[in-house]
Amino acid sequence: MSRKVSYIPKEVLRIEDIIWLFAEYCPTGLACFFGDADMPDMEEMAAMVLAKYATAEDIGPVDGGKGTPQQQIIVETGESVVNVIASVGGLDAIRRVFFLYGEEFPHNAQLLREMDYIGRSFRYPSIEVFAFKHHLTEKQFYRKRRKALLEISWEIYRRYKMSEKMSEKVSEIMSEKMA
Repeated sequence: MSRKVSYIPKEVLRIEDIIWLFAEYCPTGLACFFGDADMPDMEEMAAMVLAKYATAEDIGPVDGGKGTPQQQIIVETGESVVNVIASVGGLDAIRRVFFLYGEEFPHNAQLLREMDYIGRSFRYPSIEVFAFKHHLTEKQFYRKRRKALLEISWEIYRRYKMSEKMSEKVSEIMSEKMA
């Protein structure tokens, strides 16, 4: 049996990367997308990106060149996250999709909300405890999470593209009426 392979636009992958960044490295996890917490500030977002991509040991500037000032790195990495969010309609657009996901799949949305506590609370000190309390195996949880975050990413992308096309259509109609 052959497996169907589909193309995933790079915008969807960028959205998914940002959602994973928050899921894995944000102190409040996905709570800011569910509307349960404030969005991290620029410095916190930069710290999240640096935590994800930082090497284990800082060896300093390469080839004796000057290093990039730490403040510049913080601003640029934080801005990259903000730019991706803005490119799909902003935080409100993302929150709408998370809200709709919660309406359509309340159990999965609850898993996404509660996974923020894994390893950060006595409630779920480990992934094993989390999975057990939710009547899942670890593998089932990872699979559900991966599938949910990809579905949410696709929906954010679709809604943005649809609104973009609608805006173009409105502009086209308005320019025809003005002519």
